[in-house]
Order: sequence, then C-alpha cells, then structure tokens
Amino acid sequence: MKVKELMIPVDDYLTLGKDASLGDVAATLKNGGHRDVLILDDQGAFAGVLSMSDMITALEPNYKKLFKKDLISDTLSNRYVAEQFKEFNLWADTLTNICARGVRIKVTDAMHVPAEDHYIEEDSDIEHGVHMYMVGTPQPLIVRNNGQVTGVLRMSDVFNEIVGRMNTCALTD
Repeated sequence: MKVKELMIPVDDYLTLGKDASLGDVAATLKNGGHRDVLILDDQGAFAGVLSMSDMITALEPNYKKLFKKDLISDTLSNRYVAEQFKEFNLWADTLTNICARGVRIKVTDAMHVPAEDHYIEEDSDIEHGVHMYMVGTPQPLIVRNNGQVTGVLRMSDVFNEIVGRMNTCALTD
C-alpha cells in the first residue's frame, strides 16, 4: 500500500492562514476531529503545521528552556519530573489564565516547519511511514509529491490499517 492511499489530502484536512491565532485553532479543532492544523501562506501553499505539542509549548513557553537543557538520563522518575516542573516554573498560572492569554498568540509564533527528513513522499510504501513514526518522526507526517505538500499521514490512520489487516489475517487462520 502506498502512502497516497491512506493519507488525508490537504483539501480534506484542517487548514488556517498564517494570520490566524491559537483561538482560531481552538475553534477549528472543536469542530474538525483532528489534532493538528496545517498552516497555509497567502497563496494557499503549505507554510507549516501546528501540532498538539506546538500549541502546548506556545501556552507554556518555559518548556522551550527545558527542551534546551541537556538531560543526564532518558529515565524520567517522578522526582526528576517534579524537580523540572519547579525549576522551570511550569504552569505557574492557572490553566484558565494561560488559555485566555493563549487565544491571541499567532500561529506563526507556535507552528513548526518540518525538517526535510520529516516529510514522506506519497508514492512511498506505508511501511516506510510506520518506520518513520517508530524512530521518532513527529506527528503528523507531511506528505509531498514532487516537492508540493499534498496531504497528511496520521499515525492513528496507519495503526487502524494495521489493526484491520491483523483482523483479516485472524479470520483466515
């Protein structure tokens, strides 16, 4: 199966312009059933993606300081997490106040443009997409054809395809 067969085309995905705010994103996500929003430039071309992590980091910018810190270990004990929470003064204000300020943040200040190796070609095998997710490529995968963004491949859709195939295999055994 090729990525093109499982991806969601850009025209069917949630999109907003570069002038949108996180408040606009929240309103769009409320009705859309997706967790990410593609950001388009004034000509309608892909400019970036705003993921759940991007949005939360925009609401609590002290995470940017935390992400720059070299971690001694990959092990996240409860004590270590609590120390980071205190050291970086995370979520010091109420969630209501943070969200009230956040609705005015521009998407261009929160979105990211995927690194070159975080895109997948629409004619790639779906197994390549599975591998990209498993080695840590951020979600969703942005799909291209000849350099043009054509869609989104979500891990949930890939997983549903795997489960469906497993169920088919189980029925034939």
